[in-house]
Amino acid sequence: MAWHIAGKSTELCSCKMMCPCWLGPDGEPDQEWCSGAFGFDVETGQSDGVDLSGTRVALAADWPGNFFHGGGTGRLYLDASASEDQRRELEAIFGGRKGGMFEAVFGGVISRWLPAQVTNVDIQWGATPSVTVGDVAEARLTPLEDGAGNQTRVVGAVAHGVLQIEGMQLANAKGSRWTDPDMRPWQGDSGTLHRFDWSS
Repeated sequence: MAWHIAGKSTELCSCKMMCPCWLGPDGEPDQEWCSGAFGFDVETGQSDGVDLSGTRVALAADWPGNFFHGGGTGRLYLDASASEDQRRELEAIFGGRKGGMFEAVFGGVISRWLPAQVTNVDIQWGATPSVTVGDVAEARLTPLEDGAGNQTRVVGAVAHGVLQIEGMQLANAKGSRWTDPDMRPWQGDSGTLHRFDWSS
């Protein structure tokens, strides 16, 4: 069951900037419910001998309240350019079936998984990162900076420890949308950028 993945990720949600769930279970989502999504760009990785470098995965979930209170519905979107073996391993990792952070965290807050979808998952970086997931989702993020060009970062939030990331850069994702017909459609302004390094 050994695996390791490292790379960059984005997060989007239905709230205004920034999603209060990052700060812990007492945060109240703007609309009482919370819908969010992550885009994972796996720069290097392997799982039981399968090379996962260069693969991409999106994860979307919908919660009736704060993320930490659970009861969520989730779905994985696996990039069509990945091989069948890669998609199998990615689905097992990100779906929490191979241990590690995903089993510990999302296994506790997502109670219903919809069938994974194979589609185009495109994540672009640079000055204005973007995420496109088939016909389901589209977002462009403008990272926040001060007048001197320094990143606007948040570190030490409760969810950082839970998700095992060091911190995040805040971004404006105004106009981001997620319109999976099997989940609650939403638009939001909240976006964050991070690096991850996970294994089990």
